[in-house]
Amino acid sequence: MAAAAESDPRGLLRDRRLLGLLITGGVMLLVAAAVIGFSGAYFTSTSDSPGNELAAATMGLDLAVTGQIVDGDGMVPGDVRTGDQTVTNTGHRGHLVLEAQDLDEAQPLSKVLQIRIERTDSAPVVVYDGTLDHLASLDLGTIEADESRDYTFTVTWPQHQDSPTLAGDTTSLVFDWQLESIS
Repeated sequence: MAAAAESDPRGLLRDRRLLGLLITGGVMLLVAAAVIGFSGAYFTSTSDSPGNELAAATMGLDLAVTGQIVDGDGMVPGDVRTGDQTVTNTGHRGHLVLEAQDLDEAQPLSKVLQIRIERTDSAPVVVYDGTLDHLASLDLGTIEADESRDYTFTVTWPQHQDSPTLAGDTTSLVFDWQLESIS
């Protein structure tokens, strides 16, 4: 009967010592496989690269005349007044625009006075020639960094515009020089 118990496979599983050894051996094999299979060396290194500051270039204009360009005080029919302006780009390359602002177009004098704006630093180029009330935004083109441009402003009161209703009339405007960024 002892021989029959030894040949029965269920008899081996009933032997607690043998079962304990088998479980212990299995656990040891599992631990050994995990240690060998999942062990590895991972090396990392870090290094800083300080001082990486980025900044946009500046845009700027310098005007030779920061106030009134043309003295228009006490004008009468037939008068011609001139004034000069030098514009210097103190920033990076940009698009130059001259805009007439705060002009009261309803004033009769703004409809009478003629204004001519001419670029004079190279071959003369007329950028505007017309009545003051139609002066709006003028595209003056691309201006390079550190480039200077000269402009002459000529204001004319036509001789034939001598209506007594114009006596004592006034008009004014602001010349707004703008430098727009371009790529």
